[in-house]
Amino acid sequence: MLPIIILSFLVRIISLNQSLWLDEAISYSAVRNYNLLDIITKFIPGDVHPPLYYLVLKLWTDIFGYSEISLRFPSVIFGVITVWVVYKIGRKLFDEKTGKIAALFLALNPLAIYYSQEARMYSLAMLLVALSVWMFLEKKKWWFGVFWVAVIYTDYLPWLMTPVWGVWGVWGVWALPWLPIIWQQLSASATLAREVPAWGQVVGGLDLKAILLVPIKFIFGRISSYWLMAPVILFYGWIMAQARNKFLWFWLAFPLVAGAIISLKIPIFTYHRFLFVMPAFVILLAAGVKNKKLVTSLICLISLMSLMVFNLNQNFWREDWRGAAKYINSNPGKVLMPSSAQSSALVYYHVNMVEGQSPVYLFRYVQEIFDPEDSLRLKLENSGYILSEQKSFTGVVVWKYLK
Repeated sequence: MLPIIILSFLVRIISLNQSLWLDEAISYSAVRNYNLLDIITKFIPGDVHPPLYYLVLKLWTDIFGYSEISLRFPSVIFGVITVWVVYKIGRKLFDEKTGKIAALFLALNPLAIYYSQEARMYSLAMLLVALSVWMFLEKKKWWFGVFWVAVIYTDYLPWLMTPVWGVWGVWGVWALPWLPIIWQQLSASATLAREVPAWGQVVGGLDLKAILLVPIKFIFGRISSYWLMAPVILFYGWIMAQARNKFLWFWLAFPLVAGAIISLKIPIFTYHRFLFVMPAFVILLAAGVKNKKLVTSLICLISLMSLMVFNLNQNFWREDWRGAAKYINSNPGKVLMPSSAQSSALVYYHVNMVEGQSPVYLFRYVQEIFDPEDSLRLKLENSGYILSEQKSFTGVVVWKYLK
């Protein structure tokens, strides 16, 4: 197992110093600007997640600082440990070889790697759910309780695992003290949904594309050469169908089905929110492979090729707020954004914003959602400003205006 663990670590530190994207910058703002108590009482009520990940990240960054690598490194650690836990689960349910193959598949899985490199809570949630499953299978009730309560205070979507536990789901009672905060978060989300109707579709609206993206992303990660993917998805489905383990299928399928049903009312259905079922996916895949070395090699090759395409093509990388900040700092001016929440990334990269007449930098980031009438642009142009340059930094579009 040691070579697989080392491999999982090495592939997770490649390109770890990419620019932070907006949500990671929000994680930075939380741990930089709030103490442990204020994270819970002041920051979290306006967020859409429980506090445990932010508390862990706060303790980490107080020691190791706020660089991109430091902010992301806890997620690397969580991802590597999950590989080991998946080995333990696979060995418990099947045998030693299946456990190792499952660990190898997770070690190389492009989506698991991507979120093991992100300063968000999804890698931690996947680890804690896997640990809960392991303790559940080992019938270690108290350790299960510790890990499951940790899951409850890390992310909300894994709560859909509760029916998987049967009577052990009673540990969910530890969520009761958190219900008042959940109510505040739901109220804030409902207000945003009313004020910005298109936002719901972006954060997790249910449609055919959202459903199809689950197998696509679970196999290929963040790359998007969709015309190649259909036969591979069918191939993976055929392999997994060979694995007849009801527990694993329930772990994989129930949260996805329940999440889809909930999304008919509350928009939550986005593939990355279900990363916590990824261990079930790779163990089923490993069990379906059985002793077919060629098939195992082919699955590893598909993962490696997807990783290579991702790392060589910057168009698939995270939003380049660092590049946008460098562009603005080369000729400082006033910055206009559709939503003030987007300023976190520019604060992280120390953008020099000047309240002068010219130039003016207009960010087009999700403008169609937060400024659907394009009022900022119209106001600028009606005030005599002329568009002089358009720049795109991997999803972050900036227009430069001169008076």
